[in-house]
Amino acid sequence: MTEISKVFKGVSFTDSLENYFALKNVSICQFLFFLDIGDIAQYIEHHFYSDKGWHFRYNVEAMIRFVVVKFFRQQPYRKVVLSKKEAWLLGFKEKDGIMQIPSGGTLHHFVKYRLGVKGVDKIMEMVGEKIIKLTDSKEAKLDSTPLEASRYSKHSDFNPHYNCKMDKAHITMIGTYPVFMTYTNGLAGDFISLTSHIDDFLRMKAEIDEYRLDGSYDSFLNHAAIWYKLKAKPLISLPVDAVISKSWRVRKNQPLGKQNVEIRRVKTHENQ
Repeated sequence: MTEISKVFKGVSFTDSLENYFALKNVSICQFLFFLDIGDIAQYIEHHFYSDKGWHFRYNVEAMIRFVVVKFFRQQPYRKVVLSKKEAWLLGFKEKDGIMQIPSGGTLHHFVKYRLGVKGVDKIMEMVGEKIIKLTDSKEAKLDSTPLEASRYSKHSDFNPHYNCKMDKAHITMIGTYPVFMTYTNGLAGDFISLTSHIDDFLRMKAEIDEYRLDGSYDSFLNHAAIWYKLKAKPLISLPVDAVISKSWRVRKNQPLGKQNVEIRRVKTHENQ
């Protein structure tokens, strides 16, 4: 692993990502500190910025890392808080002794209006490719998080469960790190989002053993796609009030994916 030499609060130190792989809890900011995303920043600058210098008030690499942290921590824009050390790890600079950290509104503008759906998806895709190459974990999980929108937004749906206008981010993590995200409107069903995550895993040639999802992603097609396309075990949590029909028969001693296929075949035969 490449070692990085930096100075923080006047103290010089050398560190490497290798020193953190054995730890169970590593800050997402600490992990992103070692991730070289210069090529991602260049892509964003080329495709989503004009040539006006004032658009670069904050370092683009730091803003990209900040976006990843916001989605990873599943926090509303107005509640995203960085410590001075975390801001430094992400790449923000000090001026006159004060760490220059963007406000929640600035971060929201960067995501919603500067990047848009295509830009956010591209960032998460490129960051995910880098993380997959670094991590040894074989366990993936997918969950959704609300992205609160302005109450004046004409393009965001009002979600009665969260009682606000919002969009959704669907984030897949390998181990404890985010590797892929898709962006949908606030009322879109979660289960339909899995297909693009599976396709991206296949494109990146990621190897996983288990894919964990909550009940909102549960469907026979999702179980089958995880089993047959990714060659992984689909572990989808059922809600506490789920009803399982006792008339469905499952052949014993078969892997999870084949059990699900057999369930559907038996049920179909009984209905004929």
